[in-house]
Amino acid sequence: MTRCLFASALISLIVSLTFLAPAQEKHLTAALQGSLAEENVYTNPALGMTISLPGKWRMSEITTQTPVDPTCTGPLCGNPEIQVEFQTAPGSEQAYKIYLSGFKLSGQYLNRSRYSLKWFADIMLEGSLGNDLVPTEKEASLHLDEKSAYRLLAAGRGETIPRALGYVAEARGYVFLLVCAAPKNAEPVRSSIESMKLR
Repeated sequence: MTRCLFASALISLIVSLTFLAPAQEKHLTAALQGSLAEENVYTNPALGMTISLPGKWRMSEITTQTPVDPTCTGPLCGNPEIQVEFQTAPGSEQAYKIYLSGFKLSGQYLNRSRYSLKWFADIMLEGSLGNDLVPTEKEASLHLDEKSAYRLLAAGRGETIPRALGYVAEARGYVFLLVCAAPKNAEPVRSSIESMKLR
């Protein structure tokens, strides 16, 4: 139940990221949503996250909310506490868009011998990169600032160069999903994401 609801909600949300639909700018609460400094350094105090991004960026309004299903049980039901969109500024050489969502986990779901990070990654990455894209690799294990994480890269059918990047990791009691739409050259933003700091 949790897997289906989470995946279907993300499909509708992330498809819009793939096409880089414009969104209104909005002042977001820094405690959970984070903030941009110098137009390219994203920090999120709740996650202890810092990402130095290529080019100039702006925060955007989250326009999609998932209706809460009262029958859903599990750690990924309802809307995540952290919901952030940011994208490259108009006129940028590369058009990137990033969506970050984070769920605060209760004590039982912090038990990694019972609920592995891969269990979360399998649920959160499934369907999160859009219906028109296919994985270019198997779900890969890696480290983000020495913390375990999982990555899935996807491209258009028949393509080999990734146009969407998905990551699942945990920090400070949250499990988070970060998805980036990169219609052309994903390498600069991929390098920035994989060099993030999680303190």
